[in-house]
Amino acid sequence: MTQTNAGGSAKDAADQNFDYMFKLLIIGNSSVGKTSFLFRYADDSFTSAFVSTVGIDFKVKTVFRHDKRVKLQIWDTAGQERYRTIT
Repeated sequence: MTQTNAGGSAKDAADQNFDYMFKLLIIGNSSVGKTSFLFRYADDSFTSAFVSTVGIDFKVKTVFRHDKRVKLQIWDTAGQERYRTIT
């Protein structure tokens, strides 16, 4: 897990408007629900249609914890054996 203190100039303030940033990696076997978990948590949405992740994808969610703005960068990996070198 990586933690980064926010900083930067006013021009990149929109991307840097947080107190902490964490990068999370979701790993697991194929067809166990990694992508469904990501969509439910990041977008509060769910679809029963199965779409296999190719390679890697990510979503960003900002949460508040103890009066701090926390940016979560959540990475979704493919579970197929041929993509194991990515993780």
